[in-house]
Amino acid sequence: MAAALLATALAALSLGQSLESYRGTWTAEFDGAAFVRLELSVTGGALGGRIALGEMQIDADGRVKAAKNAPDRATPIFDVVVRDSVVSFSHKDGNDIDRFEVRLGAGEAELRFILDEETLKELTDDGIPPPTPVRLKKVTP
Repeated sequence: MAAALLATALAALSLGQSLESYRGTWTAEFDGAAFVRLELSVTGGALGGRIALGEMQIDADGRVKAAKNAPDRATPIFDVVVRDSVVSFSHKDGNDIDRFEVRLGAGEAELRFILDEETLKELTDDGIPPPTPVRLKKVTP
């Protein structure tokens, strides 16, 4: 019984430590424009936050070729799931719901746009490649 309690406590502690590593403000910049701002917080042992996305254009390889600053107003993220070093979440954009994954590294992270089949088809039909992951830097703890 004591061993089970100790294992549970250690698991909770390690989970809390991994959540803490996500806490803070993360941004992606292109030519001086901070076009992604992801604000993550830990409340009651759960990860949550907000995101602001500026307009961006991508090149033929799916990399950012132009971007505008993210708006000052960020919107909430939801459906947050943490697995290993990956956080997945959703964000409402007008009538659409966008999905993302953040892969954590040392002081950096990678933001991936998770596109459904319909969106991928629309992009392909328009000759637009899916966006490649975007590097985020932690700017505040």
